Amino acid sequence: MRKYQKGNRSTFHLGPFLPIAGIRESGLSFNDVFRDAKAMTAAARMSFELGFESTVVPFDLNVEAEILGARVSYHDGFEGHPVYPTIAQRPVADAEDVAIPNDIRASGRMPAILHTIGALKNSGSDPGAVGAMMPGPFTLAGQVMEPERLFIMLLKKPDQARRILERLTEFLSALKSVYADAGVDFIVVEEGGAASVSPKIFGQLLLPSLQAVFAVKPCPMAISLIGGTEPFLDFLLACDPDGVRIDSKCDTAAAREKTPAALPLFTGCGAHDMLANSGPEAIAKAVRRRLDSGATAVTPPADIYPPAKMENILAFIRAVREYQ
Repeated sequence: MRKYQKGNRSTFHLGPFLPIAGIRESGLSFNDVFRDAKAMTAAARMSFELGFESTVVPFDLNVEAEILGARVSYHDGFEGHPVYPTIAQRPVADAEDVAIPNDIRASGRMPAILHTIGALKNSGSDPGAVGAMMPGPFTLAGQVMEPERLFIMLLKKPDQARRILERLTEFLSALKSVYADAGVDFIVVEEGGAASVSPKIFGQLLLPSLQAVFAVKPCPMAISLIGGTEPFLDFLLACDPDGVRIDSKCDTAAAREKTPAALPLFTGCGAHDMLANSGPEAIAKAVRRRLDSGATAVTPPADIYPPAKMENILAFIRAVREYQ
């Protein structure tokens, strides 16, 4: 993080960020940034151009499910608002259905993603860190399986659920090696899908697979659980990550007390519509509140809906850099 820091505090963040206003101004198609290498690279580079010290690809959590056989739908938008890709067909009912391809690099959208990583890393200017995001085992299970079937399996057939999670963990371990070989500076594992299970089930069934993903770290690896971090923070720390991202609803000060002092703590900052509807003073106040509470760095809130204003994104970055 310190390598790229340009102000008093780092504008390093762990999630993908799509400034829809910038995408429109650049003439890019929203759907193309998910699957076209040139458009994806241009969209990812916008984070650096705005002043963030990191950028993360891919921009959605459907890439892995698509590689494993799920059908992904791309949408034209709704009432003028862009819509993220969604899963239209889920191929997995049991562990034997998890078909890991022999060449992950050539599967699904991976060629475009790897091209983007290479283009960003070899641009010659080195403006910031390039990261890759991938789902945790349970979040991926919810993408390749019908959610209702998955939750019933957790309760009534835990051994069967465990085998599926182990198989998905095998795939994710291979994927992280692909990203490391491509030269990413860090990997973020997003396990937000697990926010809907009980801490007891998380500890018994989910944690072992999540720890297995982090057992070998070919590059720095951070963990994130967006959607209700607080009950699961101890589990996230038990994975021995190199950074932790909590959501904006989590008590930052309490999380900082639990988190080792040397471990970077990233937190969401502000209501989801802050960058669309707030002004510079309110944005600066929200940033100060999170950093005062012990966050190492803050993550910007929603980017595409409601659409963030470019001047508010710049105000957010300025507030972080000028924090004292």
